[in-house]
Amino acid sequence: MGIFKNLFGSKDNIEPKKVNQNKPISKSYDDISWMTDLRRENLDICFNGGFKPTISLPTDLGRQLRPSIEIANRLHAIKVLVLWLMVPEENLPKEHILSFIENNKLQDFMTQEEKEILSVQRNDEQARNAIGWKFENAWPLAWYFGYKEPEISGQMMAGDQMQDILSNYTCKLDNSINDWVKDKETISKEELMQKEDLFYCVHNAVRSAQLGSDSVPSGFDPMGNGGVIHERRHSLTYMVSKGTSWEDTDLST
Repeated sequence: MGIFKNLFGSKDNIEPKKVNQNKPISKSYDDISWMTDLRRENLDICFNGGFKPTISLPTDLGRQLRPSIEIANRLHAIKVLVLWLMVPEENLPKEHILSFIENNKLQDFMTQEEKEILSVQRNDEQARNAIGWKFENAWPLAWYFGYKEPEISGQMMAGDQMQDILSNYTCKLDNSINDWVKDKETISKEELMQKEDLFYCVHNAVRSAQLGSDSVPSGFDPMGNGGVIHERRHSLTYMVSKGTSWEDTDLST
């Protein structure tokens, strides 16, 4: 499993951008009557960290927490795709992966493009180069089940982080996801809603920066680091979009 570290590097060798989440630098929204306390807190984090989202973003977005088993299934759908491309056949036979997918009906939680990955060679370099974005999707999903909280710095995940998630925050391939999820403690609905709203605001600042606005911290790449925010936000919004498929998750800002 050390192949993840070899291919994508170690977090130990990366100096992430720091985002101070303590002191707000802008309070121009304190007197807006319709704004929620949650949004005010998240705007404090954003502005203090150098992100400048639109203050008038709506707060009532109809978010509804989806069942834990669906969140778990999406996390494990990503797991099997990563294992397919990152672990050699001699170390993990394809039958073992395919059996786990079938037994847990994981294809129901994959996009058509993701299903097609299971038909490519397991050492396909193009597919391997693209799978790194799935790491960013996996982080918030794993956080729901106890992994550390996702960052807004835009720093890409390292391979050893993904290895930790696959080894310690997911179900073993011989087991049932339904059984695995039964005794798992999860973060509270309030924590999840707060984090999703924060990434919604940060994503808005990123989108503005991609259009040329000065709305992200110095040194933050709107495309590269912004892509990280996009993928993490996708998972967070998916988790609070009950009844909506992964590909239909609303990522508008």
